[in-house]
Order: sequence, then C-alpha cells, then structure tokens
Amino acid sequence: MQAVADWTGVQGLPGVLAASDVALMVCRGARYHHDGEQYGSAVFCNLFVSDDKGLDLHFPSVNLRIPLTQGTVVIFDTCQPHGVIQRRSSGFDNADFPAEHDFTQLFLTWELPVEDEHVTRALNVVFDIAPSTSKHPDEEQVWLNGARVALCPNSGQWVEAQ
Repeated sequence: MQAVADWTGVQGLPGVLAASDVALMVCRGARYHHDGEQYGSAVFCNLFVSDDKGLDLHFPSVNLRIPLTQGTVVIFDTCQPHGVIQRRSSGFDNADFPAEHDFTQLFLTWELPVEDEHVTRALNVVFDIAPSTSKHPDEEQVWLNGARVALCPNSGQWVEAQ
C-alpha cells in the first residue's frame, strides 16, 4: 500500500490515497459495466493483489487491455466502460469462467474524489457545469451526445437508455 501511495504521489496525487477510504474487493470475471451511476463523483484507484490468472481488465471504448498481475495499479474514471475478461478472449463470455477453475481476483480499491484539485489536474478533468437554470437530475446519470445511455454487458458498448 505504501508503494501505491508513493506512486500516486509521483503522479501528482500527493496524500489523496491517505484521505480516501480503501476497501477489499473481489471479482471472478466481470461483465462490462460502468460505476458512474453509483460512483460518478469518484475516480477508482485499484491495486490488484492476486496472482496472474490469465485475466485482463478491458476498456472496450479505448481498446485497452491491462493484464491483471499482482501489483498492477490502475486509476480510471468510474464512468469508463470496463470488464474483467479472459486474456485470450475478445469480450466477456460467462462460459469462460467455469466453476471448477479459480479465477478469483482480489483487489484494493480507493474512491478518489474527482473534485479534488490533485485528481482533477493529474487526470486532466474538465467539468461540464450545468447552468443554475437547468433541470438537475435526482440521480447520477451518464449521457453521451445529448442522450442518457446504458451499457451493453456483453460488448461494453454504449446504447440508448430505456
């Protein structure tokens, strides 16, 4: 954890981890999803602590695959579509995760406040501030090109929300 705190400090995020809660999480593969509706005001910092089990963290909208090996640290926007898939696969398929094989991934996650000046600067965040006269939604939402969107859990592509 100290190595992650030191690394984030070098990345322009001094003290941000220390000021954020940390949680131990687990996944066994993950359909494509985003966490923006629950964590839209946060950026995730994940430290993967399990051995390499042939899984990648996949960000389909930017075609980025990150092998999940012990010690890998990833900082990303919670609204960015992502999934945990087999390294050899082109997308998420539940059949890639048979019960008899251990694909369990443990990771520590910090919720970094997106409005923190260090997070904003380091990640080059630009806020699109609604005017005070606009209708404010009662819940966090993800919008693309003027419409509310949802995510296809198999492809990771944005689709119009129902």
